[in-house]
Amino acid sequence: MNRLCLLAATIAFVLALPACVATEPAAPTRGYVVAGPPPSAVQEHPPAPPSADAVWVGGYWHWTGSQYTWIIGHWETPPPGAVWARPRYSSREGAHYYQPGQWQRGDGPPDPRRPSAHAVR
Repeated sequence: MNRLCLLAATIAFVLALPACVATEPAAPTRGYVVAGPPPSAVQEHPPAPPSADAVWVGGYWHWTGSQYTWIIGHWETPPPGAVWARPRYSSREGAHYYQPGQWQRGDGPPDPRRPSAHAVR
C-alpha cells in the first residue's frame, strides 16, 4: 500500500512539474508613447569641431508631447567618460515609442535597451 501511495504521489508530482515553470514577460518598452514613427532624418554635414574634445551629436527628431521637432546636429563637450546614445524609436504591439538621446557612461558594458552609443570626433 505504501508503495502504491508513493508511486501515485511521484506520478502526480511529475505531471504537475511543468505547471511550476515560471516564464518572464517581455521587458517593458522604455520611453514615451508617441503618435507614430518620426519623419525621415534630415541630411546634415557637420562643420569643423570647435575644439579637440567636442563630439558631434547628430540631428534627430525629438517628441515634444504632441509632434516631432527636428533638433539640429551640433557639437557638444561630453561629460567625462561619457558617449552620446542617440534617440531610439520603436514599435511594439501597435504602439510607437520614443526614447530620448542621452549621455551615458562610456567605460561600462553597453546598455542593451539603447542603440549603440557612439562618439564622432
